[in-house]
Amino acid sequence: MRTMVSGVRTGLVLLLLAGVAGACGEEEKAVQQRGVAPPPGGGGKAKGKGADAPGAEGSAGGEADGEGEEAEAPPPRPRPVLTREDFSLATRDPFQNFLGSQVVELEPDRPRAQRDVKMSEYAFEDLKLVAIVRSGRGIVPRALFVASDGKSQTIKQGEYFSRAEVLLAAVNRDYVEIEVVDEELASNLGLSRGERRAIYLKNE
Repeated sequence: MRTMVSGVRTGLVLLLLAGVAGACGEEEKAVQQRGVAPPPGGGGKAKGKGADAPGAEGSAGGEADGEGEEAEAPPPRPRPVLTREDFSLATRDPFQNFLGSQVVELEPDRPRAQRDVKMSEYAFEDLKLVAIVRSGRGIVPRALFVASDGKSQTIKQGEYFSRAEVLLAAVNRDYVEIEVVDEELASNLGLSRGERRAIYLKNE
């Protein structure tokens, strides 16, 4: 009887020892699992994604700010148009500065009028008045000019002639009157626009 009791006790002790050993093994596995470092790549990827996200938001915000700045840019100021009269000493404001950083644009010169000009290949100084025709009712007065090369042509009152494009303004009995219409072309005559000069007929 004592032998059976001791055997039962021995079995219970072994079972208890086995249970304690199993519990210790599980605790060691849990401790080892908690101490093991996480596998490489997983945490880094997640962290990288998190780092990239603020940058993307920053770039998007920068683009939005750039678009806002472009939309709020003020319109360019209109450039003043100046004429040649603005630089004339007679009309210019002495307190106005034309040498600033602002770019100015000058109006282009007006195109020269197209006229029917007689003897346009000759300078006015090369032409000589040799005859005047005024007789007859309904006949337009005219004058005959001869060039230095001997070529002659009749010019009617109201027509333009010579390289200076002067106007034959009036034809009188023994002289004619010419009028300057373009100062640049008639600069050699020393006359302003609208001024006249009398050319007398010389009998030789």
